[in-house]
Amino acid sequence: MNQATNQTLFGKYEVISTLGKGSFCTVYLSKHIILECYRAIKLIPKDGTTDSLLQEAQLLKSLHHPGIPTIYDIEQDDSYYYLIEEYVEGESLEEFLLHQTNISQNTFFDISLQLCDIFRYLHCFSPSPILYMDLKPEHIIVCGMQIKLIDFNVATYLSNLGNIYNLFGNKEFGAPELFSGNLPNLLSDIYSIGKIMDYLSHHLETSLSPELHKIITRATDPNPVCRYETVDNLISVIAEQKHLFNQPHTRKKIAVIGSHTGCGATHFAMMLTSTLNYMGYSAIYYEKEPKSSLSLSFQLLSFSKEKDGMIFYRYFRGLPFLGFGISPPTYDADITIDDYGDNFPIDMEPNYDFILYVCSNSIWHRYSIFKNGLSYLGFSKKLKIICNMGQSISLKHISRYFSRPVYNYPYDTDPFFIDKKKVTFVSKLLQLKRRKRLFFHLKNHRLQKP
Repeated sequence: MNQATNQTLFGKYEVISTLGKGSFCTVYLSKHIILECYRAIKLIPKDGTTDSLLQEAQLLKSLHHPGIPTIYDIEQDDSYYYLIEEYVEGESLEEFLLHQTNISQNTFFDISLQLCDIFRYLHCFSPSPILYMDLKPEHIIVCGMQIKLIDFNVATYLSNLGNIYNLFGNKEFGAPELFSGNLPNLLSDIYSIGKIMDYLSHHLETSLSPELHKIITRATDPNPVCRYETVDNLISVIAEQKHLFNQPHTRKKIAVIGSHTGCGATHFAMMLTSTLNYMGYSAIYYEKEPKSSLSLSFQLLSFSKEKDGMIFYRYFRGLPFLGFGISPPTYDADITIDDYGDNFPIDMEPNYDFILYVCSNSIWHRYSIFKNGLSYLGFSKKLKIICNMGQSISLKHISRYFSRPVYNYPYDTDPFFIDKKKVTFVSKLLQLKRRKRLFFHLKNHRLQKP
């Protein structure tokens, strides 16, 4: 076939234009004359060098999944094989991400789950599971709300692996066993899915949550035995995180305010953030008071790190005050802690689930404690009062004055050191149950690339 256009093939396909041309084949855009729908026609020369393309076509012809392009028919003449395929209109995942400023968390979940669903179909295919083994962003086409997996040149049936001696793939997204001489298996595809999730995470509009980081780390473990056993298992944990992310009641906003300067409100807010992360909740501290100088304080701490403006130290992560009128970036977290120092705007009350009023044990500041606390009593059940290093007589005075319980926070010199007492205190204060531990210590936390 010499002309790309103005040709009719097999009496039913009108060739419109050339979609692409490679070393082994040419792809044309065509229109089915009767059905009036578009098709892609791949021309494969009969020169004996394109057996893999024909093998790909035979494999694809038996697959029926919305995420895999359909092979409608295979025709031939003296010079060519003609593969009549579904026309996939979209852009590769690589191009899609280049055209996006950032992607939302839900877009991350949707792409990840769709990709997993395709591989679940392949791995459960009968009579033999199918290994793809060449997953990369260029092979994932984003078509509106649907993704398509293309290029099955390397794919093969699991039962056929023993007859294959030259396995290919790509080292950036391929499992280590593909290049070490070891025979791949279904877990090799799970590794590649994890690498795609990691690739997507670098384009998130928010930071990657510790839970998702843990999922990606397990999926991409160099040792296949340590990965998820099946794609179904991977789908289950991703779907759980998506469900939690979209449940507003699981997300809490906390405001911390002090009765006066130096009462320990910032110290308490940092402790609260660290303890919540230790307990298994993802928590972020936001500095709302410019006097605290969070960044300067952490410069004195060894092993603290900063990335994209966020400070990491042990189980703590927080954002410093950026200036009046400047909104800080938002990150995905179960709980956010806003530290207002001793200056809380009353009109912000509807934005919070808890308002924690921190006061000291000092008798010299009791007037400030009572005076400033009166303006917050209208917050009803949202307001909780915390007294630093309170003695029983002080607690009674404060409790009687405000006609509500007072939580006694014990003497504490290090807000970043977590012990059983702090976990118990925070659990009672916020009525939270301890989750499965998130290992958020800095030495185990991999900072994500921008």
